[in-house]
Amino acid sequence: MNKGFAVALMLSFAVGSGWAQTSQRTRIQGNTEINATTNNMTAVATGRDTVAKNRVGVIQGEKKGDTRISVAAGNVVTVAGGRNKKACTNIGGIVSNECK
Repeated sequence: MNKGFAVALMLSFAVGSGWAQTSQRTRIQGNTEINATTNNMTAVATGRDTVAKNRVGVIQGEKKGDTRISVAAGNVVTVAGGRNKKACTNIGGIVSNECK
């Protein structure tokens, strides 16, 4: 097993409970510019009601006005396994819903 993958796997289990909380919707009404860069990003989920998400430079919710999003992403892996599996990868965009 790749050492970097093993570290990312352990980290995802350690902080996974913090991401399980319900998030608030974002409402943007002005000029917004988002610059995001990532490399070697991994989301892993296993279990019964499984969800694995990778989001880089993404706005979720309502948006009015000018928005500029610049994203550079490399080696993005999203893995889900289990019973009600879901896996979502959003890179550089405006999304209006949760991972479905």
